[in-house]
Amino acid sequence: MNEEIGFEHKGIGDMLAHNRLRVPLNQREYSWEDEHVRDLLSDFANAIANNKATYFLGTIVLTRGDGEIPEVSDGQQRLATTTILLAAIRDYFFRNNDHLRAQSIETDCLQTTDINTTETVPKLRLNVDDNEFFKKRILANPSSPDRQIPAIPVSHKKIARAAEIAAQHVRDILEPYNEVAKTQRLLEWVRFVRSGAQVIILRVPDHLNAFMMFETLNDRGLKASQADLLKNHLLSYANEQIAEAQQRWARTLGVLESLGQGDIMVSYLHHLLITMSGPTKEREVFDKVRQFANSQSRALEFLSDLSGGANDYAALFNSDHKKWNEYGTSTRKHIATINRDLRVAQIRPLMLAVARNFSVKEAQKVFRLFVAWSVRFLIVGGRGGLLDRNYALRAQDIGDKQIKTAEELTKAMIDIIPSDALFETAFSEARVSLVHLARYYLRALELKAKGDSEPEWVPMEEEQFINIEHNLPQNPQAAWPDIDPETADVYYKRIGNMVILQARRNSIIGNSPFAEKKLALGASTFTLTSETAAHDAWGVNEIDERQKRLAKLAVETWPIKY
Repeated sequence: MNEEIGFEHKGIGDMLAHNRLRVPLNQREYSWEDEHVRDLLSDFANAIANNKATYFLGTIVLTRGDGEIPEVSDGQQRLATTTILLAAIRDYFFRNNDHLRAQSIETDCLQTTDINTTETVPKLRLNVDDNEFFKKRILANPSSPDRQIPAIPVSHKKIARAAEIAAQHVRDILEPYNEVAKTQRLLEWVRFVRSGAQVIILRVPDHLNAFMMFETLNDRGLKASQADLLKNHLLSYANEQIAEAQQRWARTLGVLESLGQGDIMVSYLHHLLITMSGPTKEREVFDKVRQFANSQSRALEFLSDLSGGANDYAALFNSDHKKWNEYGTSTRKHIATINRDLRVAQIRPLMLAVARNFSVKEAQKVFRLFVAWSVRFLIVGGRGGLLDRNYALRAQDIGDKQIKTAEELTKAMIDIIPSDALFETAFSEARVSLVHLARYYLRALELKAKGDSEPEWVPMEEEQFINIEHNLPQNPQAAWPDIDPETADVYYKRIGNMVILQARRNSIIGNSPFAEKKLALGASTFTLTSETAAHDAWGVNEIDERQKRLAKLAVETWPIKY
């Protein structure tokens, strides 16, 4: 492999036939479930049945490893499962005494002889945990005693199960045919797998390029491959402490996987690195890890940091997490509001820094501030890149112990957080398209109007009972003769036009004239809702005036001082 990025278009079977490939030693194990294996075989079957000359299987990424054999950075599951299918076809020919065809498939696609050592070596070498089992259970011919190797680890059981599914699939393919036709049918499958089931082979010179390529492709499924690259780099320095290093990585992964958030490891690494080194783009994560972990001691130290912060990171996604036991109910509420109601992610690196470094007392103050700041940024808008950078800088300051209190953090952010005047002006004109945000804003304002000491927190159970009603409907039609469609389009989603109602009442009033809506509005127990029933009519002036009043209340509901 040269230093340039290269592309090649080839059948996945021919890719196995023309290359020796290896999965990096510490990359994740074989992980496909039954459904994934069946989906691949079904896709092949459908393409063949419909006489499709080609079927696209996606991209396979190869990087240059320490030796001459390319490493599979992404695509090992497809390559391994395709190998399992070809081995099942080989097994059929072998058991039916067609040894020439069995040998042809084996030497072309499964195993070859190393000319230097004369050893039989696999065309695809799996990772350190799976390779020996794969060689014996899949690549060895059916008469070998090696085939009886027991499947004990989970990945071995999945390999064995994939082999059973592939063998049954071969039997199902052949069931309708006589002996002569069976051979031709299987050869048709071999030809399709070799040349028709096509992949784009992306060859990159090193793991850094592979990591950045995955980030550029923006494919959620590639996050796991990025995590594998990072794991391989860290474990490559472990040497005699490999067991300890693997344990730290596994402990981190176990904590994060409990969230059920999919491939979250790279996001965690990204946010942790921000707390350590400030503004960092996700595509820079691998390079930053290489800088931090460039020796055995530093790699183990980084893995320790990784493991130590995982619990704090997981707690940011779960207001019921045991970490918050000593922080009290208020902090749990603020975590829930950020996740459930506001659904903001930009602030997470800063939240992680606070969770890891602040005292409980100071963190309690800050998490309440985070709710207010987030609302202000959502309403004012337009500060994406600037906000990311400042959150990252402050997260680094906290990680470096330069900021230790809520007061110090507020002072550092004061020029970035929208002021009361700016927030009030923006709120007085704001349109809100997302229902969950509109419901949260109005419910919090309602609580403030009633004197609640923590109006920024809204009980979770209320979502199913409270709906948003637009006093001026989206399509006013004849019931609203004084409102033209253009005006309705502009004012429909203004906060001043929205009220909260019990779900049952909301479903009843719909697009009714305002005179009829007033009955339900006036009967509401929500103060800010019932107030709108005092008007004889509802239009632009009423919406503007109400929204100005709500804007003043918003400044008090989400203050920038703790």
